[in-house]
Formats: sequence, C-alpha cells, structure tokens
Amino acid sequence: MRSALSTPLIAAVAAGIALAGLTGCSSEAVQQATDLGSSVASSVAESVHGVDGKAIQDGMASVAGGIDGALDTALKGAHVTSDGKVPDGFPSKEVPLVDGTVLGGGSGPNGSGWVAQVRPRSVGDFAAATQQLATAGFTESAKRADTTSAFGLFRSDAYRVVLTFSQGDGGVTATYIVTPR
Repeated sequence: MRSALSTPLIAAVAAGIALAGLTGCSSEAVQQATDLGSSVASSVAESVHGVDGKAIQDGMASVAGGIDGALDTALKGAHVTSDGKVPDGFPSKEVPLVDGTVLGGGSGPNGSGWVAQVRPRSVGDFAAATQQLATAGFTESAKRADTTSAFGLFRSDAYRVVLTFSQGDGGVTATYIVTPR
C-alpha cells in the first residue's frame, strides 16, 4: 500500500518526466507544461511539510524505483548502459555531474535528451550536486531529500534536469535526466 506521500512524489516525477518528453512541442506547450510541473512541485512541497522521515523515505523509494522504467518513455527509447561513460552528446560543460564513478547513461534520438548515472559516496552528496547545478545557472523548482533518497527538478535557459539519488544494494545511484528546453 502506498503512503499518502508517495502519490504526490510520483506525480511530481511524472510531471518532470513529462516535461522531459516535450522537446518536440511548441514553446507555448512547453511553457504550459513547465508551469504545470512547477505547480505540482509546489503542491508536493506543501504536502510534505511536517511529514515524518519514514513517509518521505517510502515515497522517495517509490519514485527512485519508478525512474528506470520512465527513462524509456521520457527519452523515446533510450536505454541506460553500464559502460562507465556518459552518453555521446551529453552536455557535460553545462550540466555538471556530482563527484563519483560514472556508471553509464543513454540518449534519446536527435538530441532529445540524455540520462547519466553516477555512483556518489552518499545520498548526502545531493546537496553538492544541487549546488553544482546552481553554480552552473540552474534554478530549482522542487527538491526533497532524506537519508536514503533525494529528488529535484532544475532548469536553466538551455536545459531541464530531473535529479534523483537513491540508496540500493550496490550503493547510492545519482540519476540525471537532462532535456533541452
């Protein structure tokens, strides 16, 4: 059974992923979707205020577990590899990755977007990752973190980023879903 928190968090991720899939839409449609995503993120932020850590952990675990399946939809057929490299065309200069071991990634067709996965030291490195994005010119529209997982939506003039950190059996995985604006 899902906690009351997991549904809004899943909705926020779905909104972020929907934004990621809008690369071929008109600027008006993208703006409307961005506004919708911001609205959903605000609702999530309000609904998690005062919620205990266990509920956040359960919700974040549901989000992190659903990210892998959503990648294929968001990036129109991209499959995440485990070759230890970011995908060709990944905007590394504009979208800094958290310190850690690059696990792999994937890209959508025709530059529609990319995913990169990194193995940082801990979920606590989410704070460093968000600071790197802020320094690179990204603004945050939603962010939640606890001791085992974290989630954030960010955007710059050129890109949108959905960032998740999740604790698994093999360690922590940071997943960046990046799409052009």
